[in-house]
Amino acid sequence: MPIRGPVNAKLHKKDAAETLRVGPLTIRVYEDGSLTENRVSGVLLELPAGKSGPPMHWHRFHDELFFVTKGNLTFVTPEGEVTASAGDLMTVPPGAVHTFKNASATEDCECYMTATPDFRMLAKATDSGKQLAPTDVEHLMALFGTFPPNVESEP
Repeated sequence: MPIRGPVNAKLHKKDAAETLRVGPLTIRVYEDGSLTENRVSGVLLELPAGKSGPPMHWHRFHDELFFVTKGNLTFVTPEGEVTASAGDLMTVPPGAVHTFKNASATEDCECYMTATPDFRMLAKATDSGKQLAPTDVEHLMALFGTFPPNVESEP
């Protein structure tokens, strides 16, 4: 049942954001989806110089927006690479095969991202600091309707 009547807006402060570590990424969770009925979450991604994000993948159900706030973030797609600089926005609709990396050897990158997954599950899986096996990564991704490029549709 949709919410009716007065709905309060909420300011999320950086110092109150939950901080997660997923591989080389630091993820600051501002909105986890609890106020949006899980339609959208808002996080700040911090990616150190020379580090890469998740393996190449696509999403069955959700869109992602990446707004670069510091440095440069290089998006890798089957069509090639494109670099977004501070102030640029990258849109990734469902079905778009992609990943990202910080190609700079010296400058860290930061971007604000909207998405639907609960990043806490990803952080919990990597809490021990050990590298996940590719099958573990694929399992976690599938829980969010996210698949490697060779999977043509939801299994």
